[in-house]
Amino acid sequence: MNILIVNDDGIEADGLWAIYNSMIQKNHNVWVVAPKTEKSATSHAVTLRDPLRVYKIRDKVWAVTGTPADCVILAIEELLMNDPDCPKNENKNGLPDIDLVISGINAGPNRGDDVLYSGTVAAAVEAMCFGYKAIALSITSQTNQKYETAVHAFNYLLDKGIMDFIEHREIININVPNVKIEELQGYVVCQTGFRRYRDVIIKQKDNRDNDIFWIGGYNPVFEDSVHELDYNVTKSIKVAISPLKIDLNSYEKMKIMQDWRI
Repeated sequence: MNILIVNDDGIEADGLWAIYNSMIQKNHNVWVVAPKTEKSATSHAVTLRDPLRVYKIRDKVWAVTGTPADCVILAIEELLMNDPDCPKNENKNGLPDIDLVISGINAGPNRGDDVLYSGTVAAAVEAMCFGYKAIALSITSQTNQKYETAVHAFNYLLDKGIMDFIEHREIININVPNVKIEELQGYVVCQTGFRRYRDVIIKQKDNRDNDIFWIGGYNPVFEDSVHELDYNVTKSIKVAISPLKIDLNSYEKMKIMQDWRI
């Protein structure tokens, strides 16, 4: 396959190179376009008011000074377009012929409403907007990540044909528990839950006794659902697979409002 890898943790992130090396070992054609520095929680931001700089790290690998979404746009519209080794697809207006865009492996989970803030998920969504199949891949720990487990899970799901389930305006979001491969308890297709964080604002003092604030969040509370939630799935040491359909329209509400007199 022809694969584009992006992320939000930056070009030096271990997770990015873990999935890159795995795809190379499986003889896929791989390109990497990633932020020059960490861009976590940038969501779907696109840089409009500052110039972007691109640094070629080596053949088929670039670092970009912008956001994860910027990386996808530059990859498709410029970098891969001008790479003679990247085939073009006439059915996609001559755009790069990429079979799959992988965003990750993210250092930390992207579960619940975090998908709205995640640069990892946003990069996959941007690829989706160009008409490509995309998967966001995360491991559920901020430290001491066992990326080999996420790589194993991802390859297993690829072999099982997970790409066949990605349709128009859809992506798949995968969260892998941070355990040894042999400790995984299975794979579950589940809902990305709705949650709210406690202790979102942390108030401190600077060295001049002025108030400063950190936005964070601990101990998320998830709403109940008739579906299994990604948070609970990973807590049970299973891989959470969440198909996401990117369509903000409320079609049921549109029907209800048809007789509304404006």
